[in-house]
Amino acid sequence: MAASSVLAALLGSTAKAGDDSASPSPVAVTRPGLKQVLEGSKQSKPRLPLPPLTEEDRARAEKAAANPKGGIFAGIVNNGRMRNYYLAPEFRNEFYVRPSDVGKTDPKSILRMGAGDPAMPLDPTTRIMFFWLVARANNCYYCLGHQEVKLKAAGVTDDQLAALDTDWSAFPPADAAAFAFVKKLARTPQEVGDADFDALRGHHDDAAILDMIFSTGNYCAMTRWTGGLAIPQEDHRDYLTPTAAAYRQLPSLVAPLDPARDAAQAVCRPSASNRPALESRQDVEARLAAARDRHPRLKLVDEEATRKILPDHWSAAPVANWVRLLANFPEAGKARILSVTAGASADKGVLDPTLRAQIAWIAARQDRAWYALGHARKRLLDLGQSDDAIFALDAPDDRFSAGQKAAFHLARKLTVDPALVTDADVEAVRKHYSDRETAEVVYFVTVASFFDRVTEAAGLPLEF
Repeated sequence: MAASSVLAALLGSTAKAGDDSASPSPVAVTRPGLKQVLEGSKQSKPRLPLPPLTEEDRARAEKAAANPKGGIFAGIVNNGRMRNYYLAPEFRNEFYVRPSDVGKTDPKSILRMGAGDPAMPLDPTTRIMFFWLVARANNCYYCLGHQEVKLKAAGVTDDQLAALDTDWSAFPPADAAAFAFVKKLARTPQEVGDADFDALRGHHDDAAILDMIFSTGNYCAMTRWTGGLAIPQEDHRDYLTPTAAAYRQLPSLVAPLDPARDAAQAVCRPSASNRPALESRQDVEARLAAARDRHPRLKLVDEEATRKILPDHWSAAPVANWVRLLANFPEAGKARILSVTAGASADKGVLDPTLRAQIAWIAARQDRAWYALGHARKRLLDLGQSDDAIFALDAPDDRFSAGQKAAFHLARKLTVDPALVTDADVEAVRKHYSDRETAEVVYFVTVASFFDRVTEAAGLPLEF
């Protein structure tokens, strides 16, 4: 059954949900509803065209067809196709993967992907549960489906997945505390503060907390890419499995459910996160000043040790605090350092450097990520933008073109409420930009979603 037909049936409507380009994808309320949505998402219409299959894609598909048990990610992977086609090589890999794990299909190797760094202390299965939570919070069907597959391959039962969505009392207190933190960081990062760290430190050391923050930042980035572009689920996955009676009617505690929904609904419209109104320019200046004097919540690696993991051509200027933070994970952190810095390089990718920096500003303002905001401001000033033009991004006026406004609107919406992004939001950008530029608009929002959460949760002091 087509995704639109599945969703329309769940909504109790004769109209096809997919016909309305201005409507966001519905949110499944219960476990059985989620399985129906995941199955239907195989027919999702992507917001950018799926690229043609390469010979490598075809070979993978043929191999998977010949041996269906050959690996949980054998066959075509639509996210990889989209990233490889639309993004520059430097932007394609969100996650660090150990070279020794490349090509492996065993569950342990699959679970390590995205956090293969030996310095990251969390159990890989728990970390993928975080990914599942972030995907549920952002209503990203594609990532939800992939994490279901990985977790089941690792031995997580359907009852445990149902409990992850509806009843955290079924888990040890340390896991439940981590789940609550991950959900908050994913959905309302502007609310994360000292009290959240105090609660975590009753169960986890600082290395584990940084692992949570780093991993959640990565997952918030990936769900904005796959969900923002409505990448369809692959056909060879099966989600329509039975659900235990105890979990069939329980509503999600994680998904952005409409609080005004009918109790009998299997799916509903996603709710907004209701971020507060943006602060005044005077208040922003005060917040930036305060960020210069604060002390980090987590350890920063000293500059000499940090430089040992950086390329030889790295700048001789003092190493930024965000780089020193990520250096705690010498392999995964280095991979992220290189991808973030590549995004600020004018010779990588196709999108205008000023628009990239404007996206970083818009995202940081919405996330109340003061360290990231200071860095975005510096980038824009270095590109010749005045402070008046920078602060005008908070409420874009006629100094900006229709194309810029469309990109700004998508950036703000994808930052704040990825579950509310619609086909029309992406199509409005495509009217003014090429498909590769549109893909990079989405991509640079994902970079900001990672950078904002990691740097602000860690309370990094601003260097300038």
